[in-house]
Amino acid sequence: MSAPRHPSPPSADGRLLIDLSDMSAPNTEVAGSLPIEIFDLEPGGPRPLSPLHYRLHVHHQEDQLTVTGELSADFSFECVRCLEPFTDRITLDGYFIEQELDGKTLSVDLTDSVREDMLLALPDHPRCEEASLHPRVCSAATMFTGASQHSLDHSEETSTRSDSQDLWGALDQLKLQVPAPSPENSRRNR
Repeated sequence: MSAPRHPSPPSADGRLLIDLSDMSAPNTEVAGSLPIEIFDLEPGGPRPLSPLHYRLHVHHQEDQLTVTGELSADFSFECVRCLEPFTDRITLDGYFIEQELDGKTLSVDLTDSVREDMLLALPDHPRCEEASLHPRVCSAATMFTGASQHSLDHSEETSTRSDSQDLWGALDQLKLQVPAPSPENSRRNR
């Protein structure tokens, strides 16, 4: 038996409220979207291009609320390599949140939780060739392949060299000359 479906539009102020008194069964599915304004991002970084869409399965049992499902939203990013804008969809397929309730709770506001979790999923260093929505070949990708190849060649060379040389043997052969303490230094230490 599947859970009852409730399209759950956000409240008038754009909040995702789960009304526990309205849940006729302990399992309910809610779907809808929250307005772009909930992201409240600073200029110069990622920019939301779509509302935050959600399809959630809500399980309520006495003092525990468990929410699973999917969140998604489209964002505009600037590629860290080529500095060109690109669009990508951020999707949280296995979204999960658990919240303890007291016996008096009549509704739960999930807006801040879904907002924060979506923002935490944004890439720190967005690259246009890694976009899932419209991947492309980054125009600056060739600028970085030479450096990457140099690093790879250098690490192989170092690995080969360290295998062929006995570094501990070189340290064992090192003989340090420690000067004997002078009579003047001996008097100061007394």
